[in-house]
Amino acid sequence: MLKVSPNILDEIGDACTRVNLSYAIFAKNHQINANELAILYTLWISDFATQKHIADKYHLAKQTIHTLCKKYEADGIIVIQSSDNDKREKILSLTDKGKAFAKPIIEPLLNLEQKIIDEFGDEQMLLLLKQMQNLQTLMANYLES
Repeated sequence: MLKVSPNILDEIGDACTRVNLSYAIFAKNHQINANELAILYTLWISDFATQKHIADKYHLAKQTIHTLCKKYEADGIIVIQSSDNDKREKILSLTDKGKAFAKPIIEPLLNLEQKIIDEFGDEQMLLLLKQMQNLQTLMANYLES
């Protein structure tokens, strides 16, 4: 059996960080930051989301999301509504102006992501996803207990 260096987990972490960096560079090239991209991307593909959902999904501080959402609300990019179930929970959605703002950013990104998937291959992508999920489960079992 091939013996893998313990540093392989560090290298996997570095690769994941570089994937995130690629998104940050894409965002910068479109005159927004990675946190703004997270908000726009989520609202584009989901139609609506809570601030908490976005913060949890991207491991961002809730205050960071709140501040950006307040800015986007003032700019007419998003609308923020209180949830019917919990008035403290804020539901975000893009306005028509927000959709026009996000479209030239998110549609090209989705097209590039599809090109990446096509080039990498569907089977390879699914295998990578499954293996990363398995690795994350093991890491959670050992590191989070």
